[in-house]
Order: sequence, then structure tokens, then C-alpha cells
Amino acid sequence: MKRNRGRYQNDEAKQEKKAAKRKYMSYEDVPLEDYRDEEPMPENLTKRFLKMFLILFLSVVAVLALMNIEKLTPDNIAHWFQYDLLGKSEGDGYPTGFSGSAVNNGNFDLISGVPVYCSDTSIAVLNNNAGVYQDEQHSYAAPVLSVNGGYAIVYNLNATGFTVLKRDSIVYSSSVKQKILSADVSSNGIYGILTRSDDYLAKLTVYRTDNLEKYTYSFADYYMNKVSVNKDGSRAVLTGVSARNGGLISVIYVLDFTQDNYMQKYEVDDTFIYDIRFLDNGNAFAVGNNKSFYININDGGKTDIGYDSRTLTAYTIKRDQGAVLSLSYNPDGRECDIVSFNKDGSRDSEISTGKKIISLDMRGNERAILCPDSIIVYDREGSVKGTSAADTDARKIVYCDYNTFYVLGKSRISRLYAE
Repeated sequence: MKRNRGRYQNDEAKQEKKAAKRKYMSYEDVPLEDYRDEEPMPENLTKRFLKMFLILFLSVVAVLALMNIEKLTPDNIAHWFQYDLLGKSEGDGYPTGFSGSAVNNGNFDLISGVPVYCSDTSIAVLNNNAGVYQDEQHSYAAPVLSVNGGYAIVYNLNATGFTVLKRDSIVYSSSVKQKILSADVSSNGIYGILTRSDDYLAKLTVYRTDNLEKYTYSFADYYMNKVSVNKDGSRAVLTGVSARNGGLISVIYVLDFTQDNYMQKYEVDDTFIYDIRFLDNGNAFAVGNNKSFYININDGGKTDIGYDSRTLTAYTIKRDQGAVLSLSYNPDGRECDIVSFNKDGSRDSEISTGKKIISLDMRGNERAILCPDSIIVYDREGSVKGTSAADTDARKIVYCDYNTFYVLGKSRISRLYAE
């Protein structure tokens, strides 16, 4: 018995010795602070990970910023935060009706890439999903809309009221003393208003972004009817008409706001000029009833563009690209040809469509036409790149993306894709 007791004592001593070498006897017997690992994660590992993530994130942001440097304005950033991030304007998708009972073809365009229209009662801007950025009532009897990039101006033709707006807000609304003949705005908010005058046949007044007068010029020899302001608000081109020897004569003026006299003046016999616009490269394109004109303002040259006995049925002047015309050999406008010009004035495409063209637009290599029941997209060589059915009351198309269009109808606006 003594021998066994001694053996048990030895075994207990051995077990106590082994237990002493172990870290813990039991989790219940160990304080919580002692549960920590013997080799914890290095303290700087999390900091290094966060630092690498931050560098990667800032690199991506920098690349995106460089790719979109021209769009990173305070207005665009505020717009993104309010409307895209916070969802201030969501929309139910296209097609959508518009405020008012009628929208003229010329009063439908894009401002900062989204639809803007002026109806008989409202000035409205929509987003890509038909949400309403703004919808302002007006009292203009004959509203006319003109857009340049992120700015637009609506004026009351043969009256005195006008409104300057951006995508998200009305910038300024007021009136002038004389009746308005035409108006336009630059892409930085400087605007010009062509009016009648007590002492002259017409007068151009240019206003700064703070709405103070910047420049004036009066016209004594021609009845002026159209004005376009260039991209940075430093020059204007205007057209007017008069009579000479029993015939019609049109004129094109080029004005620089730092000069008292006109820069250039061109007279054109037997042509009525419908429209003229400054292009973003600093030159101008004018469309007339029987010919068009490219004005190279830098060298003072004028290029006449004849229609080869064809009738003009539709046209679009794109400030950032050039112009595209629809010309037909038939008086009723059937079997039209598309003729387009780049912003340097060179003819870059001529396509025989065999279709009646109601409206047309251009974007890069694409030329699109609206026919009575469809949209057809061509490349410069005349190959069909896409088609889409269109409402029978569709009246105007404007490009919004590759093969994608906003379409103005009699009572609603649609968004269609040609495939």
C-alpha cells in the first residue's frame, strides 16, 4: 500500500508539472485579457492595406477626372449630387407627355445631353428617364428656343420677354425695351439679343453673365433676322435681307465684341438665309433656300454650297460637328439625298436614301433620318447601320447616344434605339 501511494503521488507530481508548462488550465479559469493570441496581427498591416486602397481609389478618380476634365464644373458636380446620387428626379421612362398642347420642331433640343423643350406654356428639361429637372411656366405668345452646350435662351419673337436657363435652373428672366427679332447664348452664358430699333433697322445688344450690357451694334441697311453667338461669347454672326434692283439680297455680318466696326460682311444675291450658327471651331455655317455657305472667319473666306437643282427639305447645324442637309429632286420632297459637311466646311458624305425625310441628325460617323414611319441610321459610306419603327406623328429626332434618339411627336417625347 505504501508503494502504491508513492506511485500515485509521483503521478500527481508529474501531472502538475505538465500542467504548469501549459499556457492555460481552462478557459473558464483564465481572464479575458489573456485570450489574446501569442502572435497578434502586425499593427501596421491594416494601415498598409488602407493606404494601398486609398492610393488605388485616388488613382482611379484621377484617371476619370482627366478623361472628363471639361465636365468637372461646380454646376455638374452639384447636379450629380442632387439628381444622380440623391435621386432628386427619377422619372417613369419614355415615352412621356409634355406640358402644354404643342411644341414647335425648333423648340426641341438637348441641353447638357438631356432633352429640353419649350411648349406654348412651359419651358422644361427632362432627364434620361423622363424625370423633370425643371418645368417653368411662361406667357410668351411665340417662344423660340436656342441652345448652346449647357445654356439655353428662350425669347418671345416680336415681343420683349426672354429667359436664360441651364439644365437645372432658370438663370435670368427679364424683358427688353424693343421687340426681339432673334437671340442666342454662348456656352459660358454670355447672350446676345437682336431687336428692332427706333433709330435703325435693328440693334444687337450683348450681355455679360451678370446681365449687364457688354456690347452694342446697330444696323442701318438691312432688316436683320438671325443672330448666333460663338462658344466663348466674344463674337457673333448675323443675317439680314434687303432689296436691290427689284431682287432679294441677303447679308452675313461677322462682329467681334472688341471692335466698333464689323469684321466681315458678305452680300448674297437671290438667296434667303434661313439659319446661321457659329461652330465650335470658330467658323460659321449658314443655310439658305437655294444654297448654303461656310464662313471661314479666320481667313475671311466664304464657300458657296449649291444644291444642284435639288430642293432643301430639312437641315441640322451641329455646333460641334458641322451640318447635314436633306435635298430632293422632287418638289414634294420624296427620294431625298443626305449631304453632310464637317466643321471645316468639307463635304464628307452624300447618300441617296430614296426616302422622304422629315428630320435628320448627325453624330460622328452616323447620319440618321426620320421618315414618315421609321428611323434609319447610315454610316458616311451609305451603309444602313440600324433601323427603328417610329410613330406616324413623329416630327423631329435628336441624337442622345449611339443609334439612340429622342423623338418629338405631336403630344409626347419618345426615346428609341435603332438596331
